Amino acid sequence: MNNATTTDFSTRQSSTAMDPRLQRAATFQRRGFLLEATASSAPSEIPVIAKVTSFANWSALSEVRGPMQIAAAHGKEKTSIVTGRIPLQRIEYVRKKSFVKSLKAAQPMQPTLAAGITETQAAPTQLPAGTLAAGGEGVVLGIIDYGCDYAHRNFRDGSGKTRLKAIWHQRGSLDPLGHMAYGREYTPAEINAALAQADPYSALGYAPPPDTMFSVGTHGTHVMDIAAGNGNGSGIAGFAPNAELIFVDVAHSDIAFSGRDVVDSSFGDSVMLLEAVQYIFDKAGEQPCVINISLGTNGGPHDGSTLVEQGIDRLVMNRPNRAVVVSASNSHEDGIHASGTLTQNGNLDLVWNVPTNDFSHNEMEIWYPAGDIFDVEMISPGGDSIGIVPAGSSGESLDASGAVQIFAANRISDPNNGDNMIGIFLEDTVAPGDWTIRLHGRTVNDGSFHAWIERDNQQPSSFAPPHDNTHTIGSISCGEYSIVVGSYDAHKSQTPISYFSSEGPTRDGREKPEISAPGHAVRAAHSRTGTEVVSKSGTSMASPAVAGIVALMLAESRARGIKLSIKDIRAILQASHKSRPPKAGTWNSRYGIGRINAAAVIAAVQDKAASATSSRSTRQTKRE
Repeated sequence: MNNATTTDFSTRQSSTAMDPRLQRAATFQRRGFLLEATASSAPSEIPVIAKVTSFANWSALSEVRGPMQIAAAHGKEKTSIVTGRIPLQRIEYVRKKSFVKSLKAAQPMQPTLAAGITETQAAPTQLPAGTLAAGGEGVVLGIIDYGCDYAHRNFRDGSGKTRLKAIWHQRGSLDPLGHMAYGREYTPAEINAALAQADPYSALGYAPPPDTMFSVGTHGTHVMDIAAGNGNGSGIAGFAPNAELIFVDVAHSDIAFSGRDVVDSSFGDSVMLLEAVQYIFDKAGEQPCVINISLGTNGGPHDGSTLVEQGIDRLVMNRPNRAVVVSASNSHEDGIHASGTLTQNGNLDLVWNVPTNDFSHNEMEIWYPAGDIFDVEMISPGGDSIGIVPAGSSGESLDASGAVQIFAANRISDPNNGDNMIGIFLEDTVAPGDWTIRLHGRTVNDGSFHAWIERDNQQPSSFAPPHDNTHTIGSISCGEYSIVVGSYDAHKSQTPISYFSSEGPTRDGREKPEISAPGHAVRAAHSRTGTEVVSKSGTSMASPAVAGIVALMLAESRARGIKLSIKDIRAILQASHKSRPPKAGTWNSRYGIGRINAAAVIAAVQDKAASATSSRSTRQTKRE
């Protein structure tokens, strides 16, 4: 007998009809022990077998990956036996659907990258006749992410040489040649020399980390393969298999992600992230270039005013044939957004649930317009007021040993947009339960506000339901000229929006995301395997599909002798889409204007080139 002690059961109501194994998995997920869907990784999933009254309804659920009908309804039997794979945090939601009569364990399905390429009409045989896109040849495709497996065959040519023009590891040891102010740059010659060794990672001194619950080692490799893998290892190429590659393994260590400084820190103000964008454009030089950023957090003003977003806007406006594509984020179902309107001398409560067994830091940001003045009060789960922090001041609550448990800053007039922001930071020692954030309207002209709970991949906190899932796009997904991408499931004929795909608009009312692409259950290159693939879901997977199609667009325009401004690129993408879903001719807060259509994108470039040729011919005739 071991020496462990036990405590009394903590009971909760559950459906006795649910398979106990699924109940157990759902319980562990609720308590934060399993990694859930985020913009950095695929969700934890469990294979299921179900008895349903409608296979069509089962297949239409974005939660169900790889649906298969094992036995159709016949005779007196009114149900079908079906299988699929469901993210753990969505088990109870699916189980409660009226057409689901039973849900148990099953075997997983294995969709591939090819489904997304075909659905977007990006396969070479689907592009318009006479296309010169040539798989993105002559275009630089930059990836800003974590973990680049340069040894995977999908990023090597037929002779085994690297396709990468450069890797900048921002966290690496200082470049001995002094090329970089920080971090380490690796050249093609260095990468190729390492690839000739038995252990290329040790030879080069740079390797993608292994993929674990607390590491996203395969993320950047997976993203790069979707955008531009050539299939030499996996057998399935990405969207722009002939593009030249540049990878920045980003650090953003200039941004605080813990401690009291976090309330004055925004991922959207990371100098290192913006320098990564500048680095790729500089390396590309005169070549057309598109950059993919499948990263983000929940905080920030969500109005495009962060320094990263402003910097991206200026960089893509300064020269033609440049674009930056950003994932929309995966926070739609996470309960991380709230909004409301305060009245003069009134108050309004936000209930912030910190779950049991949450051993992580938690952060909330509240943004409201200049001209209004709010005070903020914190009330513990036991109903005790911690105190009020007036506008223009900060406050902290200490534990018995004098350590900070709660820190709040009530800032007036952010330097980038003039608006006001309240930042609240809970240390990992704070008691779990429902914390009440009470806003007091001292001076109210407008009264509106938006609040976001910062992303936490380990034990996420959330607002109490009912949830407002609008305005959930990411912290750097609100720029004026970036191209922001939502995710849908290309494996289903209904192409449903992915349940996790975040929703616009921006806080200042602009239409983001612009467009959507396949990002659900995409199988692409797996780090440290050489040839294998792994399945991931997220807008992180949808964004590089669009980046790859932009590379095809830029290659086509380059071959036809025309230049495209960022306004041209955005206009072509938004005019070249599929609808139904969403409704034709309207912007949808999750799909954007529609689902991307590569064939229509290339046709639009061809038309633009023909029009430019015709105009030049007309001007020449007039001169003669």
